[in-house]
Amino acid sequence: MTKLSGEWNNEGIAFYENGQYEEALKCYERALELDTNFIQALNNKGNVLKVLKKYDESLESFNSAILKEPKNAELWVNKGAVYYEMDDYKHAIECFEEALKLEPKNTNAMSNKGAALANSGDLESGMECFDEALNIDPLDVNARINRDKLKDFMDDLS
Repeated sequence: MTKLSGEWNNEGIAFYENGQYEEALKCYERALELDTNFIQALNNKGNVLKVLKKYDESLESFNSAILKEPKNAELWVNKGAVYYEMDDYKHAIECFEEALKLEPKNTNAMSNKGAALANSGDLESGMECFDEALNIDPLDVNARINRDKLKDFMDDLS
């Protein structure tokens, strides 16, 4: 029996979770051969390509997904994460801001924007983003860790 695109995608997720990235990539590509509009497979393909440090291909995958579903905040966050990995904080921030336009209470986008701002040298704005993320969700571990690290860094500067 032939696998459906969703089955290939799920198999890719299992490989990804086991750290078998090349196998995961093959599964996502098989899913997309069957359904070129499968947003989650495009998203997953972009994420695995980011892990493999194939940043240009990762951005292509996210761009393809965003063309099909421009109001999907997760895609914008993940695209921003690729730029962040590339130390291209300007483009990362733009992507996180797009996500926040779509979902103003997206703490992942807010915290990532804070990290990109801080890494680009705008420490105060980075801190504001972490504080905002924690106002939205006081239990957001990433925002709390990032805020505390930045606070320690800023304290060391003074």
